[in-house]
Amino acid sequence: MENSEKFEHIAAHLLSKREYGSGASDLPKGFTLGSIEDVLAIQKLMIKHNGETVYGWKCMLPSNNGIITLAPLLHKPIYATKACLLKTKNNKALIEPEIAFILNKDLSALKVYTNEQIDNAVGSAHLALELIENRFSKQYEATQFEKLADGLSNQGVYIGPEISQKKAYESNNITLIVEQEGDNSFNVAGQHPGKLPQLPLYWAINFLSANGFKLEKNQVFITGSYNGLMEMEINKQIQITYDGLGKIHVKFET
Repeated sequence: MENSEKFEHIAAHLLSKREYGSGASDLPKGFTLGSIEDVLAIQKLMIKHNGETVYGWKCMLPSNNGIITLAPLLHKPIYATKACLLKTKNNKALIEPEIAFILNKDLSALKVYTNEQIDNAVGSAHLALELIENRFSKQYEATQFEKLADGLSNQGVYIGPEISQKKAYESNNITLIVEQEGDNSFNVAGQHPGKLPQLPLYWAINFLSANGFKLEKNQVFITGSYNGLMEMEINKQIQITYDGLGKIHVKFET
């Protein structure tokens, strides 16, 4: 089987698991991914089959050993609704508390952008929650390339209130205060994995541009969780305070 045919099959397979929740994303026997170039080819095909629509990107700085964390957001962001619908695991909502940056203009592909140019292309910064769904089965040992192609467990992003871009850029450490209806509140000392949330944005914009991806107005970039993966109750009012920045009020529902 030619690579192009294989990639088409894998892209359609992975996208179907997002659209219909029809089971695990485990790749069929004999289908493997061997490089970041394979992953990028599949991501482009998934965007194509998603009506040429990508709502933004999940990204982090490359690790010291060169591992890349980058995946397209293929579901429309949820903007500050009182109820957030999502797929759950064991009746728990899986989320990651983040800051989102939203572009205010298109950025042409195959160009190099300075940090200042990227700053000027950011229209707003928001408190945000990444919505997580592991689509691989328990017994399947997905490779890092397979996880990247599948979107790094992303099922969407919840966009909370707008915050000062200056304050966002200064937010290395944030105390998170979580209050769930009927439960005791708890505090978490959050820390951004990239030291500052804009640093992965700078890297991702230039990496995507160099690889021919469209960067368009209103695309959302989330750049790393302040407290890894968190389990939240469903059907309860929840308030998450980013100390000094603002609050998210939400109820997760299935």
